Amino acid sequence: MEAPAEFSPMLREAISEVLEECVDSLAVYQNILRQQSATRDDASNIFADVEISDTSILRMLTGGAAEMTDSQREAAREKLRQDSLYVCGIMQDLKREINERGTIEVLSKEIGRITSREEQEHLLIEENERMRTIVAELRKAIADGKVANEIEKERLTKRLTLTRNEKERLKLIKDAEMKYVRVWEAARREQHVLRHEQDINELKKTLSSHCVRERSENHVNDVLTRYLTRRIALVESRIGHWRRRYDRERQGYEEEIRRVQNEIEDAREYFGRLTAEYRNNQEFIDTYLTEQEALRRQKEHEDHVRRSAIKMQAWWRGVMVRRKLGPYRSEEKKKKKPVKTKK
Repeated sequence: MEAPAEFSPMLREAISEVLEECVDSLAVYQNILRQQSATRDDASNIFADVEISDTSILRMLTGGAAEMTDSQREAAREKLRQDSLYVCGIMQDLKREINERGTIEVLSKEIGRITSREEQEHLLIEENERMRTIVAELRKAIADGKVANEIEKERLTKRLTLTRNEKERLKLIKDAEMKYVRVWEAARREQHVLRHEQDINELKKTLSSHCVRERSENHVNDVLTRYLTRRIALVESRIGHWRRRYDRERQGYEEEIRRVQNEIEDAREYFGRLTAEYRNNQEFIDTYLTEQEALRRQKEHEDHVRRSAIKMQAWWRGVMVRRKLGPYRSEEKKKKKPVKTKK
């Protein structure tokens, strides 16, 4: 991006004077806005003299000033006042920049910002148009849906009519079938009554035969009862006999058991005495065996000492013989032995 060109000192002064006049005019304009009364004519006069306010607000106010309310006029005046303050601020910044650096970079940046905002507004307008198109399509789809629903409703109405007619027809068929069923059930009931009467007669015959059989079975039962009564009496007498025999044998066995228990007690006492005697004898035997073992070991030790002494004597005798010591010396050595003299 190229650096902005700087103005000459004379041009700076001229531009500063123009900007100063504009700032003064804006100050007067703001004062007029504050003092202006809320009437339609005043608003129209203000809108005719001012060209620096927002164009959309001007179009709204100039096009419909007669139809504006007090709140709308007050909002328009507030908008104009804010815009004048905004322009006044820009002019002051521009004047300061021209005096200091001799450039209009502030104005360029503000123009770029306004251009960017207009582009965003344009995008929003396009988005609004697209949404309107979508809404129109949705409305068309809803209208088509309503038409389809009407067609479906008409079809379902016709189907309902056909269903009702079919229901009436089926009802007539059902009534006729029920009539035939009632007649058939009546005939069937008569057949069942006749068959049940026959069954009752057969059951009566069976009942009479069962009564005869019951009487014969009762007679047999009486005979069996008398026989079993006599048999029970016989069995009870035998049971008494066996009980008495059981008591006698139990008494004999108890006496035998007591006798055997006494013998067992005597045997236990005798066994205790034998155990004590065995323990004493075992202690004596153990003592005797211990003493004999000690004597045996002592004898073995003495024999070992004697054999060792004999072996040592034999070894020493052999050493003396081999070395010709003591009594085993030769005669020559005995003769050559010098005689010790007394000192």
